[in-house]
Amino acid sequence: MEPDKAICPLCNIPTDEVIQEFQRFRLCRTKTMKGHRERLMLYSTDHVKNVDEQSLGEAYLLLMIIGTRAFSYATNWAVFEPAYATVPEHWHRVASDLDPSSQDYNQILKTPRLIIDNEKMTVNRGIPEKIEHSSELPPSKGTNAARPSATAGSMK
Repeated sequence: MEPDKAICPLCNIPTDEVIQEFQRFRLCRTKTMKGHRERLMLYSTDHVKNVDEQSLGEAYLLLMIIGTRAFSYATNWAVFEPAYATVPEHWHRVASDLDPSSQDYNQILKTPRLIIDNEKMTVNRGIPEKIEHSSELPPSKGTNAARPSATAGSMK
């Protein structure tokens, strides 16, 4: 096993915690629920930081199909970009409801996200309220990194 893969928490998720497996991805609940009724993570079966465009499209399609069922109790739910990822070296996306009483609600407001409306069957981009980056590590092009935005976002 490659050294990075040996210590990567996503590469080492036990099989019994995987809800569903696909050709390029696995689905599981997140390690911490942060006060949400449901919180899911889709991650690449390969230890990669980025995936190709076809895989990215497949991942978001899977998340839309799975999320519509998993978050059927909520009017809105979201798929989050990895702006605050604890494992940035392994491609993954987290999806959860948008419960304002959740422990991470303030972080949700600062995270680039796709907001899915289960009633209207629409998808909108959630614009972060404000993201502060360290001047030492600016986001680089092509890394799926979040960009600061002067526009305030809303959650609906």
